[in-house]
Amino acid sequence: MGQRTNFELHILDVIQKISNPTLDKIMVNVSSLGNMSILWIAFIIIFLSTKEYKKAGKVMVIGFVLNLIVVNILLKNIFDRQRPFELVNNFNLLIPPLKDGSFPSGHSSYAFTFFAIILFMTKSKSLKVFTGVLAFLITFSRLYLYVHFPTDVIGGSLIGFFLGMLALKVYFDKKLRKRFTVKYLQL
Repeated sequence: MGQRTNFELHILDVIQKISNPTLDKIMVNVSSLGNMSILWIAFIIIFLSTKEYKKAGKVMVIGFVLNLIVVNILLKNIFDRQRPFELVNNFNLLIPPLKDGSFPSGHSSYAFTFFAIILFMTKSKSLKVFTGVLAFLITFSRLYLYVHFPTDVIGGSLIGFFLGMLALKVYFDKKLRKRFTVKYLQL
C-alpha cells in the first residue's frame, strides 16, 4: 500500500468514528438512491414530463449516457482500483460488496452531473440547493460506507460536473448534438 492509500484509509477511519446505528441506516439509504440509476432515471422522467424543464430533461439524458460510457464502461475498467474494504481485514460492510473498480465513484459522478445540469438550467434556488445537498450526501455516504477512497469521490464529482457541462454543450451545439444523437440516441 502506498502512502496515498494509507492517508486515504486514515481519512475513512476518521469518518468511521462518527458511525452509529442511526447514521448507518441513513447512509445506507442515501447511498441506495444512486443504486441502479433509479433516482437519475426518475429525475429524467419528471423533468421530461414538465413543460418548464423539458430541455433540462433532454440534457439529463445526454449526461446520463455520457456517464454510462465514460465512467461505467471506460474509466472504471481502465483504473480497476481496489475498494477500501478490500484492503482492511474483517471490515463490517453495511452493504453488499461491490465488484467493479473503485475509481471514479459512479454515484458521485452521476450526482454531480445532474447537479451541474440543474444548476445551469433551472431557476429554482430550492431545487438547486436540494440537488447540491443530495449530491454531497450521496458522495459522503460512499466514504462513510467504506466503498470509496476520498480521491474516488473527488474524481467522480469533478468528472460528473464536467460531464454535466459537456452534456449542456452537446445539447446546445447543433453540430455536436446531431453527431451525438445519431450515434447514441434520438432527442
